[in-house]
Amino acid sequence: MSGLGVEEGRIMSVCPRPSRKYEAFEPAPLAQGLQTWGRMQNGFLSLITCATLLLPAASALGQDPQQDAITRIDDVNQESQVFFNASHCNDPANTEYILTLANFDGVREAFLWVGGQQDNCQSSENRNDNIPPICAPLADSQSRVLGPNGNITELPLQELLDTGVVNCENGATTGEAYELYAFRNTAPGTTDVTGDGYGVAAFKVDVVPPLQLTITNLPEVEGSSFTLSWNSPVDDENVPQYRVYRSDTGNPEDVGDTPIATTGQGSNSITISAGSLQLEDGAATFLLVSAVDNAATNVGDGNEGPLSEPTRVIGAATFGFCDDPNVDCSGCSVSPLRRPDGQPGSGLWVVGLVFAIVLGWRLRR
Repeated sequence: MSGLGVEEGRIMSVCPRPSRKYEAFEPAPLAQGLQTWGRMQNGFLSLITCATLLLPAASALGQDPQQDAITRIDDVNQESQVFFNASHCNDPANTEYILTLANFDGVREAFLWVGGQQDNCQSSENRNDNIPPICAPLADSQSRVLGPNGNITELPLQELLDTGVVNCENGATTGEAYELYAFRNTAPGTTDVTGDGYGVAAFKVDVVPPLQLTITNLPEVEGSSFTLSWNSPVDDENVPQYRVYRSDTGNPEDVGDTPIATTGQGSNSITISAGSLQLEDGAATFLLVSAVDNAATNVGDGNEGPLSEPTRVIGAATFGFCDDPNVDCSGCSVSPLRRPDGQPGSGLWVVGLVFAIVLGWRLRR
């Protein structure tokens, strides 16, 4: 047979034998492997069980605190950014604020602490007897009873100052940032407090007024209106209002308590009419400008800077060309369509002619 070899009547295949040597199946190694896999499964299950038990604790440690807020200062509703300013610091014992707790269900009382921005007063190490203190309790850690809607009332600014953490002597142009901590139901003691056990209310103390404005107009202005202009202060974004005052002597101490005009953020000039000042021709007075920062909820209630140098303004009637007594305006016309004698002027004839041409062109189309 072609393609096949014959040896003693047996047919031999031309395909080579496999080189791999197979061993017989042995049950013992398989059993050992299954036993090892079982032990590994038990180990994995133990790790998963431990992780499951530890997960709530780890989650609680990383939990964000409640976002509490100071909602009123001296009966003025506060917005997102809360300031105590120079007027508050001048009478801290009588400056009261209201703290409103978020998620206050089940909260009967709170223990108040204060620290600087991101001083982490929930950590026990920051509530230790540090000198100077990082965090400190208000009123020697006395608890405060919650009122309706989660409010804690009758809190004086003086208590914040007495901690030694908050002060009214800072020189920050835009204010020094602090955080008020309210620990729920239980005094923090010497342990770390998880996020569900306290809340944080942010506030600032800003007692630094804007700088004196530099007036850029002439020191004396005459006319029926007067434009005052100034260089913007360094922190212009922190100045929401400019005020104009009047002084008949030019002395800043003689200005009234109420400004005669105001202008808003981003302005660097304002125009005042002689009529609003009741200035007759030749009469003079002085105008001064100040800047007010935004350390308040209501615009204009922040810290007011010093008054500028005075600008002397003199009332004078403003004449048109034909009102000038030195100009002969006998040929002037109040209208280009009429002559001074009331008869139609050349301008009226021109208008009539143009109208007639346009009308004729339209009719021929």
